[in-house]
Amino acid sequence: MTELLSTVRSRISQSCVVSRCRKDGCSVSLPQSARNRLIIDCDQPGSPFGPNDTKCDCLLFEETPNGAGRAIPIELKSGRIRARAVIEQLQAGARAVENLIPREITVQIQPLLAYGNIPKGERAALDKGFVRFRGKRFPIRKIRCDTQLP
Repeated sequence: MTELLSTVRSRISQSCVVSRCRKDGCSVSLPQSARNRLIIDCDQPGSPFGPNDTKCDCLLFEETPNGAGRAIPIELKSGRIRARAVIEQLQAGARAVENLIPREITVQIQPLLAYGNIPKGERAALDKGFVRFRGKRFPIRKIRCDTQLP
């Protein structure tokens, strides 16, 4: 297990660790690979969020093939999408990553929205939206529900 994954495991309850990222008819498939990963269901007790906090649906932490760490706040939306709410939820996920991972551990972040349908106006707002992490801005990646994460 990498330093990234062991650090995250030590700061959360194992009750929020899941094997899949799925919610309300939308999911993200994960490639079957040798990468070590950890998926947190942010709605479960023991996650980095309180019951009434704004939060993303899942946090995925993994070791990439080159040995670097990657953190992916994921929001799953099979129904109606409001861009502002999605951006706020993914930003909350990025803040949770910042709180879980000390600065000396290098981690790449990739905010992700898995969606069923995005109205044109909301898509434009999401295309302009971004998430801040460690002083930098990151665009929100969009994939269809039930798509495999690259």
